[in-house]
Amino acid sequence: MIGILSWLACGLVAGFFVSHLISASEKGIVLLTLGVGMGGAVFGGFVASTFRYGNAATFSIYALIFATVGASLTLFGYRRLIKA
Repeated sequence: MIGILSWLACGLVAGFFVSHLISASEKGIVLLTLGVGMGGAVFGGFVASTFRYGNAATFSIYALIFATVGASLTLFGYRRLIKA
């Protein structure tokens, strides 16, 4: 359980930073960007646990790295879709 909470926190932080870095002109969709970041982080965390780099029950630095990368990639893709 602590692993999932750390993934969500990581996605929230990544979503916050990416929303402020990328969408300076569009402040109305910050909550949506945070949600996309959290979703990407959970996906990245589950990918890490699939490859045995941690699990959802414990904290793992590798799973946190996968969650950060997942959140960043998801947010990048989301921003590219919105701009298209």
